[in-house]
Amino acid sequence: METTSTPHPHSEKKKGGQATIKVCLNTKCLQKGGAEIFANLKEGLTKEEALILPVYECFGYCKAGPNIALNDNILKGVRPFTVVEQVRRELDNPSCKADGLGSKSLDALDAVLDDITRL
Repeated sequence: METTSTPHPHSEKKKGGQATIKVCLNTKCLQKGGAEIFANLKEGLTKEEALILPVYECFGYCKAGPNIALNDNILKGVRPFTVVEQVRRELDNPSCKADGLGSKSLDALDAVLDDITRL
């Protein structure tokens, strides 16, 4: 008798390819559960789903942490016990994020524009 196994619905490669997840392990996020979040993502997601990286440089949202960056969009206040499901929901139905790695506040952009106009 031959058996066939059904692959886990999230083990198949997504159209967009493998996601990249950066887990903040800087001081505040680490104190709020960053190490557990990193471990749960490594254990709960397949290599085809995501490349999970530790990051020790602050994302800039410490008060709202712990934080991860999913394809450079910041997800704030993630919890170790729900992070895998939250990431899968976001991968299945990406939301538009206002905060991302490399984004700047309007005040910071004003300063950049002021510097440019002075040249």
